[in-house]
Amino acid sequence: MMFPNYLLALASGLSFAAASPLHVYRSESGLPAKTIFQFNQTGTWLENLAVRPNGDLLMTMLTPSASLWTLKQPYSPHPEASLVHTFTGATGLNGITEVRPDVFVLLSAQYSGVGEPVAGSFAVWEVSFHSSSTSPSIRKITDFPEAQLANGIALVPTCSEHDIVLVCDSFAGSLWRINTRTGDRAPLVQQAPSMSAPAGGALPIGINGLKVRGGYAYWSNSAQVAIYRTRIDAHGYLASSTSTTANGTAVDVEVGVETVATLDSPFVDDFAFDGRGLLWVATNGDNKVDVVRADGSVETVAGGADADAVAGDSAVAFGRTPLDRDVLYVTTSGTLPNNRTEPAKVVAVNRAGFH
Repeated sequence: MMFPNYLLALASGLSFAAASPLHVYRSESGLPAKTIFQFNQTGTWLENLAVRPNGDLLMTMLTPSASLWTLKQPYSPHPEASLVHTFTGATGLNGITEVRPDVFVLLSAQYSGVGEPVAGSFAVWEVSFHSSSTSPSIRKITDFPEAQLANGIALVPTCSEHDIVLVCDSFAGSLWRINTRTGDRAPLVQQAPSMSAPAGGALPIGINGLKVRGGYAYWSNSAQVAIYRTRIDAHGYLASSTSTTANGTAVDVEVGVETVATLDSPFVDDFAFDGRGLLWVATNGDNKVDVVRADGSVETVAGGADADAVAGDSAVAFGRTPLDRDVLYVTTSGTLPNNRTEPAKVVAVNRAGFH
């Protein structure tokens, strides 16, 4: 998530449909990037995405409404987009993660303006596609009034019930643990240096993207333009016992945090792992996708600071079917270089030629 100061005021009565023609770009690295869907109105912002087991994309909308969208068969010649659900009591959606097959958890909030969440308005929701009806079942898990900016969310896959998620607070520089069955929640870390924005800095967004993999929690820090990780146990608690007090209350120190990479960009947003463990990173306002290799080196694979191909990239995820396992899907915020805007879009980056 990034909040540029040049977004246009949102118009009422926006019409959501695919714009045409769609565009095919070739990045500086040679990876082709194709726009596969785009709304037809500016003021639209796709914030995060997840991929269903059947390959369909789920996309959260930050503006102008708290809407969940799907893009069916994104690998097909003509993917079909449709509205899944609009959440009441909210004006925008943030992170989304799959907790069980075809069951997703996402975050909602009210916003008084771009980048201005209303205090106490965050909530956690479950969307299940296991319902016998044509529409998914929707359940509010819990209100989350403590959050200042609940942003990234990730499942702890080693929990036997698949009911524990971690949620990051970008403004507070904190990490929370939430039980999605009971709604119980507690902070794991508060105001850690690696999760916070530097004091007095122009950009208040610290911890942003969040993933759990191989016994580690990974997160991006937007203001520091870096990716960090720390060990967690099978239940989603920090592996270091010195990071919390005896009663489980989080403290403002961090133990065992490692720097994975520092990027050469003004911003870093969400990211995804590929099958080899490489990190594919959205840089949002820097308008490119970077890859972080195992040695921490960084390479741009799509777009560029002054390019439109994946401009305003907010989130990335890999396809899950035999037809698109080599495709990185990218959502955008509708911002372009040089203070221009366009409707939010979904871009498919073909990584088959990446070595």
